[in-house]
Amino acid sequence: MNGVPVNKLLIVFVATVIGCASVAEAANAPDQIGRYVMRQHPFDYVPEVQRSIPKWAKCGQYWNRLRNAGWLEKDVIKADAIMWRESRCLSSAHNGDDPNIVEGVKGSLGLFQINLFWIQRTTYYPNGYLQTVLGRDLVPEDLFDVAVTIDAAQALIRYDRSLGRCGWSAWLGC
Repeated sequence: MNGVPVNKLLIVFVATVIGCASVAEAANAPDQIGRYVMRQHPFDYVPEVQRSIPKWAKCGQYWNRLRNAGWLEKDVIKADAIMWRESRCLSSAHNGDDPNIVEGVKGSLGLFQINLFWIQRTTYYPNGYLQTVLGRDLVPEDLFDVAVTIDAAQALIRYDRSLGRCGWSAWLGC
């Protein structure tokens, strides 16, 4: 066989078969996942049947909303602690002591107590940082909406991680 040992050919053949099987399995992964989108990391996906909420969760009513928004499971766990610390799981929480003012509203708002700094218009973000990354207009009261505040918190986590930090620096949660 032109100087190629049979055992090397066998190894190449087996590796090819295994590789093809892996590609076929990966190609079928979206069908197996159904309507849930793996946005960040496929190995962090939690199948629907395993999407339980632990008894110790403080803000368990938001866990599946976070998961459905594409949050990593480790971030859902961290978010539970942050939401409890910041707002006691109340989407209407408002801390008027924080210094930033937008449209006459002062402070930090919502489940994650997102500071209004993030929706202020600045030189770098003339429409506001969160408006730019989320692609929609925001007024302070929007941060009381659970879906908006979940998206906003996720955007801030991504921003923090893009700077090489843990993702939770805004909440002193590293």
